[in-house]
Amino acid sequence: MNCNPTPYSRIIKVCVLVHIFLFQTFLCAQQELNFNFEKTSIEHPIRPWGWAVESQENTQMQLDSLTVFEGKYSFRIENNIQEELKGTTMMKFDMETLALQGKKITITSNLKTQKLNGDAYVSIYDDTENKILVRTPKAKKDQDWKKFSIDYNVPKTAKEVSVTLNFVGYGQIWFDELCLFIDGTKHTKLEVAPPFKANQEQWIEEHAYPLRSTRLSKPWEDHDFEDLRAFKEMVGETKIIALGEATHGTSEFFTLKHRILAFSVKELGVRAFGLEGNMLTVEKINKYVLGGEGPAQKSMWGIFAVWYNEEVLAMVEWVRNYNDEHPDDPVQFVGYDMQELDPPLDSLYAFLEKRSSKLLKSVSNKLKDLKQNGNNYFMAADSTKLNWYNSATAAFSEIKKQETIWLEASKSERERREIIWGIQYANLIKQFAENVYKGHLSFYRDEAMSENISWFLDNAKPNTRMVIWAHDYHISRAEHPNEEYNVYWGLSMGNHLSKQYGKDYKAFGISTYQGNFLGMISYSNFAQKVCPIHKGPIGTLDEVLHRLSEKNKSTGMYLDLSEGRSQSWLVVPLRTRFANHVNIEYGYWTAYSIPYQYDGIFFVDSTSAAHPLGKN
Repeated sequence: MNCNPTPYSRIIKVCVLVHIFLFQTFLCAQQELNFNFEKTSIEHPIRPWGWAVESQENTQMQLDSLTVFEGKYSFRIENNIQEELKGTTMMKFDMETLALQGKKITITSNLKTQKLNGDAYVSIYDDTENKILVRTPKAKKDQDWKKFSIDYNVPKTAKEVSVTLNFVGYGQIWFDELCLFIDGTKHTKLEVAPPFKANQEQWIEEHAYPLRSTRLSKPWEDHDFEDLRAFKEMVGETKIIALGEATHGTSEFFTLKHRILAFSVKELGVRAFGLEGNMLTVEKINKYVLGGEGPAQKSMWGIFAVWYNEEVLAMVEWVRNYNDEHPDDPVQFVGYDMQELDPPLDSLYAFLEKRSSKLLKSVSNKLKDLKQNGNNYFMAADSTKLNWYNSATAAFSEIKKQETIWLEASKSERERREIIWGIQYANLIKQFAENVYKGHLSFYRDEAMSENISWFLDNAKPNTRMVIWAHDYHISRAEHPNEEYNVYWGLSMGNHLSKQYGKDYKAFGISTYQGNFLGMISYSNFAQKVCPIHKGPIGTLDEVLHRLSEKNKSTGMYLDLSEGRSQSWLVVPLRTRFANHVNIEYGYWTAYSIPYQYDGIFFVDSTSAAHPLGKN
């Protein structure tokens, strides 16, 4: 008997397998709904994965494994302080709306109460209008598990819809086994974006190049850079090569940047590396790599925590070794941030003490209150911040007036450099005060960082080429005519640099499909922990590049976007991952016109957490 399957049965089998594969991939690459609280966050047991604390009034919240309706956990909110009823405690889960628009949705939930004096309920919430659309009835004082159901017809134009858990008063409330139904069908995951079409994926494949490795194979020696030849063509004669990263604290992003820096030094003539760090703090690293006393780790002390790791240490040591071998043509480290006050203040006063006691007295009087209280700016009134800004601006102007006089009287290159740096100290203080006054959402920091990069290049050797390193958002070109399609509404550092340098500035984002990174637990808990990364959903470049990496059996890919603006399907806003130095669990809420942000994208298929350094 012939046991081989017939051609027809083979076709059926292949089709079934392909269908299963695509179906499983589709299910995995969507927004996951953690409505039964079974998936825990890194803040377990305080908060389940995906749920965010919107407000908290005199309550304790945590996952409960003892009182459950179904599964391992319920979510409990309690307040045992019997006082006048106050504000509402709210936990919120934001839902992707693509699959909800124009549909009837139903949320079922199970609630249990004990000694409740107040109100507890589940609601469907409109984030755009900041209002409850529909909610469950008020729960009773003592109520065993009871199932509730609420319906809502989602408009076709809906952009932000959430589910919330709400509690006001005192007592205890448990929530468990919430479910979402769309037109009567239960869903545990939601589509994020429509999938790319075959011709679109083909375009991506034709403009992508396999990445052999994120690591240097042999430190201190020549390396195999064959896979980066296309990158060399993409860069051309660019003066500033910007390397981003979708997440801080990612080991492979750091090692890839190290590899690209080594390639850029050896093959492109790059002689400066700019790090997103405070200018005078990074200057300590620069002194070390230029031959100063070590060890390397000590020179790194004081940089942002996300950079204080083994991967960056290896890069610092590589640059020092390169400089030892090429003392007449060294590579410099450069910081360009301005969020510290004490280093530039102390440096300025030391500079003025040597230059002019009269000017020192005048400037120190102007900056007296800023020096005493500026590090506690978050507690200062707006009027105080304005006074600091005005005083720092006046001090900078007073010093700046002496620049020509001092430089014309200088007797050596060393003295000239001291003068240039002395004036920059005053500028850094002014930038600090201006950033404090204007606030984070003004994105003035990005403007100041671009200004400091330009300052360095203006005072460097002619034709100095530079690699800079920051978050994807900071390096973004942000050049789309519609500001809503741009990172930071077109106010990024990269936009300022792009306007100034044009084609002499090129930006390369760095992203991933899956893995982990080292991040702070929350914006209020600064402890570092390994944070998981949500897999890139279908309809994102991350997901397509993931499949291309698997097809090529490569570490990752890099995508040339130089022709991207000619593709109408690619210039529309596409979902991109956002995670900075803090744990982020889903991360695909933002959408930008990618070819107007980046000249190319490096992609690492799977990532891991960076390795933090201990105290030196």
